[in-house]
Amino acid sequence: MQNLATIAIDWANVNWLYVTVLVIFVFLSTLIGTILSFRHVFYGAGLSALLFAAAFVFWNYYPHDLPLPTLMTAQQQVPATQAKSPTYVVIAIQKITDPEAYKPLPEKGRAAAEAAGGHYLIRTGNITRLDGVAPERLALIEFDSIEKAQAWYSSPAQKDADAIRSKSTDSLAFIVEGLGK
Repeated sequence: MQNLATIAIDWANVNWLYVTVLVIFVFLSTLIGTILSFRHVFYGAGLSALLFAAAFVFWNYYPHDLPLPTLMTAQQQVPATQAKSPTYVVIAIQKITDPEAYKPLPEKGRAAAEAAGGHYLIRTGNITRLDGVAPERLALIEFDSIEKAQAWYSSPAQKDADAIRSKSTDSLAFIVEGLGK
């Protein structure tokens, strides 16, 4: 059995509004159960438990359309079978070999990525080397799926951008699958 002291609670992920709703249910069901049991402790406890269970089931499973939470966690969990992993395209430009030919590339690349449903997470030349040789520029583009990333790479707009990149830079590009969100 796991020691309770070693169980970490993610306090930032606690849905305090939901906890407050549960506390109100417990308080009211205990109060009503105690009043209706006429001071019989066992009956009061049983009645309180039944009232709480009924309120809990009603709150969580009956469509009440109130702007209050019906889940214990702050974030609704997506079943693992439905969770999709994001896909990232990494473009590392080791060296710009022809600055004049390179000039239209950032705008053409951005337009091609956005047209295909991608969006830039990183697009910079401000890189601090830690180990090895850092590229001059780096771009990280997020896509919803590997299929969308591959469709972007095969698109005519991206083919034009890649032609400029291959003529004006020493660079590499690759697709990386990420973790589910």
